Amino acid sequence: MIPARTKVLAVMLVVAALGLSGCGPSTDAEKRVRAALKATERLSRSYLYSETFTDKAGSHDTTVLGFVEDDFRYKAHVTVGGRPTLDESVNDDALAVRFLDPARIGDFLRRPTKQDKGGSGLGADKTAASPVATKAKTGPTAAELLPTHRWVLDPAGAPAVVGTPSGDRLVGADPVLDSLDVLAYVERSIGEADRIVEFSEDSLEYKKAEDPFEHPKKGSGVVRYDFEAPKLPKASQTANGNQVTPDARHFRKMSVYVKDGRVVQVAEKIDVAARLKDLAEIYDTKFPADRSKDQLAVIAIDALNAIRQGQGQQPVRLRSMEFKLADLGGSVKVDMPTDTTTASLALLENRGRAADAAVGAVEAAALAATLAAPPPPPS
Repeated sequence: MIPARTKVLAVMLVVAALGLSGCGPSTDAEKRVRAALKATERLSRSYLYSETFTDKAGSHDTTVLGFVEDDFRYKAHVTVGGRPTLDESVNDDALAVRFLDPARIGDFLRRPTKQDKGGSGLGADKTAASPVATKAKTGPTAAELLPTHRWVLDPAGAPAVVGTPSGDRLVGADPVLDSLDVLAYVERSIGEADRIVEFSEDSLEYKKAEDPFEHPKKGSGVVRYDFEAPKLPKASQTANGNQVTPDARHFRKMSVYVKDGRVVQVAEKIDVAARLKDLAEIYDTKFPADRSKDQLAVIAIDALNAIRQGQGQQPVRLRSMEFKLADLGGSVKVDMPTDTTTASLALLENRGRAADAAVGAVEAAALAATLAAPPPPPS
């Protein structure tokens, strides 16, 4: 256990946050960002999504190179820790997946508490028996195929919802859907910001030392819009009998870059380190003097998340994210692989038909146990 965590946790127990709807009035900048999001979300595009997540073990990098033809056709290449990990292609209901790094399969397996979260089966009868699952009984299953680097095709396994706010899906749990949902995530973040302003180095309110993002190049035609986080809460408010804890919105720094009325880049940082002094003053605590700001941010966020999860709330993810778009409205075509083997992919989280979810959860648990088992001793 990290030293001083207990003290910070005790302090966080008395933290109270602002209400969820403390945003200011709509600004012209906000209206321009909303218009740009609307103009961009239906366009074909390629993109590069990068996330760095930080915890006690250090920093963890994930990137997704994606291509979106339309709402029902996309492909994504996922890299985790610098290693190619997963390829995924979707065309209407059909989903094809292969693991380039089978050691990471466990990160994508269906979780027992999410058995009701299946894939699209768009227009299908989700209460009916799955022909994919039936066929799998007479051939290899996805659990047998995925560790062999082969493409697996589920004709009705595409994710149910793409391009909408994540709802109860934790950010960071599914990098492919996170990357596809960035524009919707920005839309939701608008409602969580105190206000949105157009970036200007000449503004009296601009603080260069607190700005982690790149400036638009002069003459590029790119306009940057900054999201201002709500003030940190006072330590007296409760809601529904619980102390209301700070949310990601209180630590969020976000900038949206717009060119020709379309979003071309999004940058976000959940920056707890920048608000440590404010936290110490508001909650009358002292952080260890022998730790870096980044280490203290991990201590603080661990303490906060212990409370939030105890209250049934989602944890705050300490992360930096960058999303760059290209080929907006261009000729982006998504081709499905041809060298596939058909099987149900319901063992993967957010994938496969809902009717196959229960079977998928069983397959996922069995595969997870196999992956976790030590290799047999040499003969």
